[in-house]
Amino acid sequence: MSKHPKAGVNLSGAAREKREELFYLFSRAIQQSPHALIIARADGIIEYVNPSFTQLSGYQADEVVGGYTHWFGPDSSLTGRYRGLWSTLREGRVWRGEILDHKKDGQAYWARESITPISDPDGTITHYLVIRQDITQEKNSRQALAESESRFRQVAEMSGEWLWEQDADGRYTYCSAAVTAILGYRPEELIGHSYLEFTRTEDLAQREREMVEPIQSHQAFHHLVNRYRHHDGHVVYTESTGSPVFDDAGRLVKWLGVDHDITRRKAYEDALKLRDRAIEAASVGIVIGDARKPGAPNLYVNPAVSRITGYSSEELINHNMSLLQGRDTGEKELAQIHEALTQGESCQLVIKNYRRNGEPFWNELQISPVRDENGEVTHFIGILDDVTVRRQAEAERRELEIARQIQTSLLPKAPLRYLDLWVAGTCATANHVGGDYFDYYPAGEALDVVIADVSGHSMGAALIMAEARSCLRAETRHRNTSGRGPGSVLCDLNSLLFDDLNGSDLFISLFILRFLPVTRELRYANAGHPPALLLRAGTAECESLDAEGLILGVDRQIQFEEKSVTLRPGDRLLMYTDGITDARNRQGEFFGLEQLSELFVSFRDDNPQAVVDKLLAELCAYCGEIPCEDDVTLVVLTVT
Repeated sequence: MSKHPKAGVNLSGAAREKREELFYLFSRAIQQSPHALIIARADGIIEYVNPSFTQLSGYQADEVVGGYTHWFGPDSSLTGRYRGLWSTLREGRVWRGEILDHKKDGQAYWARESITPISDPDGTITHYLVIRQDITQEKNSRQALAESESRFRQVAEMSGEWLWEQDADGRYTYCSAAVTAILGYRPEELIGHSYLEFTRTEDLAQREREMVEPIQSHQAFHHLVNRYRHHDGHVVYTESTGSPVFDDAGRLVKWLGVDHDITRRKAYEDALKLRDRAIEAASVGIVIGDARKPGAPNLYVNPAVSRITGYSSEELINHNMSLLQGRDTGEKELAQIHEALTQGESCQLVIKNYRRNGEPFWNELQISPVRDENGEVTHFIGILDDVTVRRQAEAERRELEIARQIQTSLLPKAPLRYLDLWVAGTCATANHVGGDYFDYYPAGEALDVVIADVSGHSMGAALIMAEARSCLRAETRHRNTSGRGPGSVLCDLNSLLFDDLNGSDLFISLFILRFLPVTRELRYANAGHPPALLLRAGTAECESLDAEGLILGVDRQIQFEEKSVTLRPGDRLLMYTDGITDARNRQGEFFGLEQLSELFVSFRDDNPQAVVDKLLAELCAYCGEIPCEDDVTLVVLTVT
């Protein structure tokens, strides 16, 4: 591919932005330059003069723009003050000289003038830049005082730049007053001291190396950036231009030079570099489009855009982001983007796009217009963020919420009063779905109560819980005709669920009881679940109700012990999962069975629903901001 400029070099966004910033800076510099500036075409027609030209000559811009330059028109006198001009310019060199001209009011003035040819990429001269500096006073002084060096230094003191002289060893022999504003030292404080004494220690070796070339070549040095220590200790950046001076024998006699303070400029440049690095390193895609061209083609894309889309920067530059559209890209979103680009407005949306390999992804897109000083939209900034994973997570959360609602619907909706028994329960899941389960339902003239804990908090645990509930309900109908007790039910339930539990690597702990209101007999069996707590009327301590039995899903053939106890009016029973006893506070201390028992005793005069609510509130207060790691389920029974 040709590298010729006319072949079209795609500047990166950062480079284009830098060029535009420099162009703006140069425009201000020309406009505010203290020297008279003239820009003329190759045919000598003036196209521009700056305010300093008007101040110098007295001619307004509209009086000279469109006319010939003084050295090009039919009245120009090239044999005199412009001797050698054309031969110099044809060689592409800058012509310099001193001229005598007249202001609009006829007053004569001397000026030092330089004419610089400006060529296009093919080397053809298209314009000339004329810089004219009023040297009338200097000329008169030169004529009267033979170019007095003291006059030159006096003018230099007024320039705001630090002029200096050093001896062959780099010790200052002269400093202009500007050094005080730049380094904080008076000129006399530097005389006799080497410039290295004010240079940062880490720069000393570099500075000494930089001085070797000018000495060896007998040439000046230009735009050398220095880091000096200010009198108060802070770092000052200066830009130096200077030259070594040799005697007739070629021995180095001294150095002459000038420094100007570029500390603020350096800080600005460093800030720009930092911003550019930040944009390049950003995890989101950043696109700059040209609003002045149809379709707002891309001028710049950062590396993240290529990482997200799979397109290289070369494939994206000079194209717009319609490359990312595909068969399922929403028409509504495309219309919103078109409206924003057409109206020069901002917009934010999530749109389905496609990577270079055809893979779809969800793109959270923000588009913002960039306006110039006249309010015209010149560019658009686009921020791309691949939110596919987030969208999937949101969809999963919605599904989990639906599952939670379904799971909640399987639990009893309200307390139950059945003859002499009052029962209430609650289940607080640690995640959207959980593995805890409780139920109570009439079984003929009896009442069955179940509490269970499926290991884990996953969707699988919730499905196993729902399956266990269905099996228990079905088993209850079967038991009504067979008269089998809770132990037999657990045997059948273990047999029915064993394959599913074993295949999913889950297990269930379950406590089941059956209350016979006529005899107030309570029959119960346990499959590895925490024992129930029985609080007898008129007592202050809880009894533990337990029976032998392994958790469901460990072994296909398990026998479960069945026990019974007779309840009396005022007796209370608490069934719970280990999520409450294993809960911890900020100090890592367990809520524990002892505290649970004490609280159950203290709430003995409350109805079952109030006891459940108060126990849950006590747990929340105990844990504070520490979330429970396990589901918490409570069931309270009271015999009336």
